[in-house]
Amino acid sequence: MNSMTGFGRAEAHRKDYRLQIELSAVNSRYLECVFRMPRSLAAFENEIKELIAKNISRGKLTVTVNLEETPEAAAEALIDMNAAETFYRHIKRLQKKLKLKGEIEINHILSNVQYLMQPEMGLIEEKVWPDLKKLLLKALSDLKKMRAAEGSNLKKDMLSRLKVAGDAVKAIEKQSPLNVDAYRKRLEKRIGELGNGMNLDPRRLAEEVTIYAERSDVTEECTRLRSHIKMYSQTMTGDGDSGKRMNFIIQEMGREANTISSKALSTETAALAIALKEEIEKLREQVQNIE
Repeated sequence: MNSMTGFGRAEAHRKDYRLQIELSAVNSRYLECVFRMPRSLAAFENEIKELIAKNISRGKLTVTVNLEETPEAAAEALIDMNAAETFYRHIKRLQKKLKLKGEIEINHILSNVQYLMQPEMGLIEEKVWPDLKKLLLKALSDLKKMRAAEGSNLKKDMLSRLKVAGDAVKAIEKQSPLNVDAYRKRLEKRIGELGNGMNLDPRRLAEEVTIYAERSDVTEECTRLRSHIKMYSQTMTGDGDSGKRMNFIIQEMGREANTISSKALSTETAALAIALKEEIEKLREQVQNIE
């Protein structure tokens, strides 16, 4: 069981460039990728998405890629002398037309060296892809390790909450017949007080108690809840992506708990139902983090 949040990072230093990739993942119903990288690498977005999809099933991933040419590579870039001479002539004409004073220095030309470099000598992004792919896989590995570690912590918390929920269900089942017996005794006492010692009709009393028992019976709800809790626990310990299935199960648990709460005709059962709903709600919040 994995969490959907995590972070992964990898970088490489080469003679011509420095390359860095970061993956940041948060919750999402589906797999979504947001890219923050140089436009020159935009052609690799589909390949990156495919690699991510093979490793991640759900979550919103921000993919940040930084690519910098090293000073050594920049120094090796040759200047197009024809372009430099043409640039110089343009500056001279502009100086003469605007009647500007001062000497034209080499710094004036080198400050625009990016326009004077021979295009075939610039950084070729295609040669970056093998490194980018390798770093992406490493960052994905780190991301998956973090998601697995957080998923393990979430699993421990969920198991403890499932136990509390299961104990609440057992307590509700145990309390249910006690409520019926207590209701019968209260009813006998009340009728006795109102009837001033008159004899009670046992059949009529039994009918009233039966109606109360039927209205407050939560046997089916408790049986389904126990089944859901077992299924939830099995899903957590199984392989594969479990978040969507667990989210469906927790919705069913919530419906059963609401039914029990609506049938609660005693303060004891009502209190237990509230405690049960609280644990289910906490599980609902946690399951949103599961892949």
